[in-house]
Amino acid sequence: MGKVLQNKLQKRTALLDSAFELFTTVGFTDTTIRDIASKAGVAKGTFYLYFKDKTDIRDALIRAKASQLLQDAYESMADRKNTSAKEMDVADKFVYIIDHIVDNVAKDVYFVKFISKHLSWGLFAKGPRTPSEYYGIEENGEPILDFEVQIQNMLDADNVKIRDLQVLLFTLLELISSVTYDLALYGEPMSLEEFKPHLHRSIRLLVNDAIIE
Repeated sequence: MGKVLQNKLQKRTALLDSAFELFTTVGFTDTTIRDIASKAGVAKGTFYLYFKDKTDIRDALIRAKASQLLQDAYESMADRKNTSAKEMDVADKFVYIIDHIVDNVAKDVYFVKFISKHLSWGLFAKGPRTPSEYYGIEENGEPILDFEVQIQNMLDADNVKIRDLQVLLFTLLELISSVTYDLALYGEPMSLEEFKPHLHRSIRLLVNDAIIE
């Protein structure tokens, strides 16, 4: 990678990281473009070389953070499947993936507020869909696979056909968005851990209903 391109990527990454920290602590409304640029160590005008406005960088962050959450969950499930003696069926895999997402979102109240209502949008919105596109880099010289592609590959490996995968993924992500926001932030009408058995049952019902026999 040339020095000019590397410098551009570093500045863009610094702007994204600064915006994320400010949005999740100070808040989107109270954060200015000048604040983002200053924290990133660049001039305000540099911001506009990479993003149109504050909404543009927020949307880029949502797509990237949602994508990273989903990919981390998928990779954790794949590792668990490879190391566990217990066989996992397709519903087990979806439960594990959703559990991983919920647990990681719920760890940080600010992160819950920023991302939980946007998980499905982050997956299906137009624009960069993977961390490699978001940062302008690749992993091991190859683009990181899109989450939906990873799930389809998983289903193909298990020889399982799903009726409209996008609808299933959208429904599951909307379900956990509501769960993480209300239960992780307010703990009402019960704690997140108390609700998990109900969540798992709902996931299994949705997945099994979508399987084409």
